[in-house]
Amino acid sequence: MSAAAASELSREAQTAGLLAKDKAGTIAGDLRGMMSIEQGPVFLRFLGFTTSLASFGCVIFELINPTNLVHPVMYVLYAYIALFALSTTLFEAKKEWIESVGPLASYQEMLATHCQFISLMGGRGLFYIFQGTLWLTFADSLVEIVQIACAGALVFVGFLHLLAHCGIMPHEVMQRATHHAEMASGKDINGDGQIGAAPVAASSPA
Repeated sequence: MSAAAASELSREAQTAGLLAKDKAGTIAGDLRGMMSIEQGPVFLRFLGFTTSLASFGCVIFELINPTNLVHPVMYVLYAYIALFALSTTLFEAKKEWIESVGPLASYQEMLATHCQFISLMGGRGLFYIFQGTLWLTFADSLVEIVQIACAGALVFVGFLHLLAHCGIMPHEVMQRATHHAEMASGKDINGDGQIGAAPVAASSPA
C-alpha cells in the first residue's frame, strides 16, 4: 500500500471517528431531553423539597453534637441520610433550576438513569419512607424529638407521594377524611352547610 493511500485511509478513519462522536453526543442530548421526571402538584413538591432540606439540616445539627464523637459509625449513617436528602430535592425542584447548574443536572441524570425509581412519585414515596425509618434508628426514646420529627415528616410526605402516584391528591385525602368524620360525628366539620357531603372528584384534563 502506498503512503498516499495509507494517508487517505487515516483521514477517512479520523473523519468517521469524529462523525461517530458527534452522533453519540447528539443521541446523549436527545436522551437527556427525553428524561421524564414524575412530579406532583406544587404543594406536594414544596412539602417534599422542604422536608428533605429539613432532614439535611437535622443531619448538620446532629453532626455538630459532640456526644456523637464517641459513635463514629453514626457519622457514616448521617452522611448517607444527608446524601439521600439532597438527592430527593433535585427531583422536587423546578427543572429550570437544576438545568442552570451543570453538575446538579448531570447528577440528576445519572440518578434517573441508574435509579429510575426516584424519578417516579411512587418510588420517591417509598424512598422518603425509607429515609424516615433511618431516622427512627436513632430515636431510642421520646427525648429524641428531632429524630422523631424528621422520621414522621418523611413518612408523611412519602405516604402522600404514594397516594399521588395512585392518582389521589392530598386535597382529596382531606376531603375524604372530612367526609368520614362528618358521617361518624353527625356534625358539619368543614362548615359547608352539609353533613357528610360526598368528596368532589378531581376533573380530568381535557
